[in-house]
Amino acid sequence: MDGESPTVRHGNGIEVEAEGITFYLDPKRLVAGSVNCVSHAHSDHLPSVTKKGEKRAVCSEITMRCAHVRKKPIEMISDPRVRLLDAGHIHGSSMFEVDVGKKVLYTGDFCTRDRPGMEGAKPVKTDVMVVEATYGHPKYEFPPTEGIIRIMRDWIEDCLSQNCSVALFAYPLGKSQSLIHILEDFEPYLHSTVMESTEAVCSCGQVHLRYRDYVQAADEPSVFICPSGSRYAVQVDQMRKRRLRTAAVSGWALNPSYRRMMGVDEAFALSDHADYHDIMRFVKACSPQVVYTTHGGGDAQDKDFDEVLAMHIKRDLGIDARPLKKLPKGQTTLS
Repeated sequence: MDGESPTVRHGNGIEVEAEGITFYLDPKRLVAGSVNCVSHAHSDHLPSVTKKGEKRAVCSEITMRCAHVRKKPIEMISDPRVRLLDAGHIHGSSMFEVDVGKKVLYTGDFCTRDRPGMEGAKPVKTDVMVVEATYGHPKYEFPPTEGIIRIMRDWIEDCLSQNCSVALFAYPLGKSQSLIHILEDFEPYLHSTVMESTEAVCSCGQVHLRYRDYVQAADEPSVFICPSGSRYAVQVDQMRKRRLRTAAVSGWALNPSYRRMMGVDEAFALSDHADYHDIMRFVKACSPQVVYTTHGGGDAQDKDFDEVLAMHIKRDLGIDARPLKKLPKGQTTLS
């Protein structure tokens, strides 16, 4: 492949520099005169936007609309050097293929599994890869999607048959829309925050969902979809008068302590991220020359999943890999 290797570093988001141009991938602030790319509209990936600052970014239309709802108004543009690929994470989420002679694939948050209403990300050949490591530890292997959906639906039907309403707690943008797809025949009621995100997703006409507004809820046992942080909110307290059963929906439900930590009756390990084995298969299929791992947090038992994942990619796949750490001030290259 012709062209010099681009410089990849962790700074203002992920920075890719080549031929005098800097590409900022999921930056904390948009930079005028550079190419800014926003993968999706979850708050930890959206930039801060000021009235007089740069607002233009390469993104999908759904991401732009959802960013406006979240009071981070960005203006959607395109760039011939950046190709948007479906990340399979949430509606409108994108991976970015940056072509600067050599190709750099930035996955952002991504999921390779097909779910109702959502196709998984597809691998593409690349020279350099920046991959998320949210579940980048071998102990994270999600159960088959169809199986966990069947178990969740059986639990909901059992609760309703016992004259109990059900509240499912999930991220208002992304997981909640997946739940609407999965539970469409229950015609779920949406908490106001979930409703706002869902309307933004549907506003561009690419996604069609069936749901009902919480304020119209009748007295019979019903299904409610609520934000994770609303477990003790007024709306949920009102629902408890209906003999309410509660469940949290997250990949972290694989951890035995998660249900207790969330204070819910049940927890389902349905994730919109790739698990460890999904990531490894995806990296192998992309066959990059070098991989940088990022977004590598951890859990109560283990930390630095980005380091764990990089070690396994290098050892098990034979591909040069290293965690992409934010460098000390003044340091500009990786040792």
